[in-house]
Amino acid sequence: MSSGGMEVIGGDEWDRIPDDELEETLWERVEGLGEMFPSCLRSLVSGSVSWGWWSAHNGLWLAKSSVWVISTSAMIMMLPYVIEKERSDMEKQQVQQQRQMLLGPTAAVANASKQAS
Repeated sequence: MSSGGMEVIGGDEWDRIPDDELEETLWERVEGLGEMFPSCLRSLVSGSVSWGWWSAHNGLWLAKSSVWVISTSAMIMMLPYVIEKERSDMEKQQVQQQRQMLLGPTAAVANASKQAS
């Protein structure tokens, strides 16, 4: 029996073909294994896998978005403080260098020991 260039094999003819000549893809094997379980079990497993995939996808999206919001908020809140602190420290260092140039190294050391006390 021939149909469009491909030969159609009947049920008894499959038994006459040696097993090593049959070519079956991995997907065909998985499909064949799936057919031995009842359809209600297959739909339950399919629904569980779909729900798990959806949960993982949305959970990762939520985690990614949360990390982005928290990190940008922290930068916006902390950046002005860090810049102001750096500016203040730089001003203190400049004042100390000016005193050292005007009064000499001994005055700067004496002034530093007074501030530490």
